Amino acid sequence: MPDATLSNKNRDNLFIPNLCHTPAIFMLVLVAELFVLTQVLAFPGSQLPDSYDFDWNRLATNSLFVQWIVLSSAAALCRLRRLLHNSPTTVIVSSVLLTVVIITLIVTLLAHFLALSLTLSLTQGFLWKDTLLTFPDGHQLLRHGVIALILTAMLLRYFYIQHEASQQETANANARFQALQARIRPHFLFNSMNIIASLIHINQDKAEEAVEDLSDLFRSSLQEAGSLISLSREIELCQGYLRIEKHRLGDRLNSEWRFHNLPETLPANLTIPPLTLQPVVENAVYHGIQPRQQGGTVSVDIALDNDKVTIRVQNPVPENSEQAVEQGNRLALENIRSRLQLLYGHQASIDAHLTLNDGAEIYETIISYPKNKLSTA
Repeated sequence: MPDATLSNKNRDNLFIPNLCHTPAIFMLVLVAELFVLTQVLAFPGSQLPDSYDFDWNRLATNSLFVQWIVLSSAAALCRLRRLLHNSPTTVIVSSVLLTVVIITLIVTLLAHFLALSLTLSLTQGFLWKDTLLTFPDGHQLLRHGVIALILTAMLLRYFYIQHEASQQETANANARFQALQARIRPHFLFNSMNIIASLIHINQDKAEEAVEDLSDLFRSSLQEAGSLISLSREIELCQGYLRIEKHRLGDRLNSEWRFHNLPETLPANLTIPPLTLQPVVENAVYHGIQPRQQGGTVSVDIALDNDKVTIRVQNPVPENSEQAVEQGNRLALENIRSRLQLLYGHQASIDAHLTLNDGAEIYETIISYPKNKLSTA
């Protein structure tokens, strides 16, 4: 089951980006290359005052050196990140800084020995013992270590601020999501209670059955506190609601459920934000079926295509009441649209309009959202 809160980029709550993933490594390599390019532009290779030739050789060698450090550090931090899962921030920062500085010094030594070996092999033949006896200048090691320390600290600060902002944004989105969802529950409860109240004086047996259905439905809606529930559970909620309305409307209310590209038993990993379909079905009953003397049928079509779930709800339109239908659905649709955008961003949509079906005018609501894919934006 999904987490009880909205999805977050760093589910393990670490502010360090996951360097085991290609996008994070690509961004790190890009930043490093921009740093090298800036350094070469700031300190051109030519010492002549009137010469501004770009030193491509220096760019190539510096890029190789820096990217070697970056990729080695990324590989080390990819492994280290798992060990720092529950560590304090000071331990995380110290471990990262120490790891990057050590790798920088090691790569500096290796680059020095490699360059010296190539020089000796081109001049007087390769002498490995000479390379072992020649160490880089201590000031060079210190300079590289300090540069690595400063740049890593700056990146860590940026990642920390970005993580805090993301956490705050997620908390605000969670609060707004829960507020929007809480708006629907009382509305659903009050409508159902009105149904039961009207049945008490007409048919006490039906009223008792309605109370039992409402108890199950309301208990379910309170228990489903997470950001997503299974689609099959949401369908059960809708069918329970339709049973309550059936007690009141009798044969005037019918419903049809159709599934496309889906098995008879819906998989548990096919999810939906809770109370997304039920308000649409409720509006179909109240603004489509109830005003019609002959009643009608609420049709629900659910399809899965290219990892996208599409739900289509149709109901007949009462005569000369198009404006009432639009106004009655507007608030519920805006609520659902807001919750879908909080979870999926622009990958989800909801649309409602009047259309024709076999020559009869119907009101159609279409909900579309990605299958098990939350927004990271």
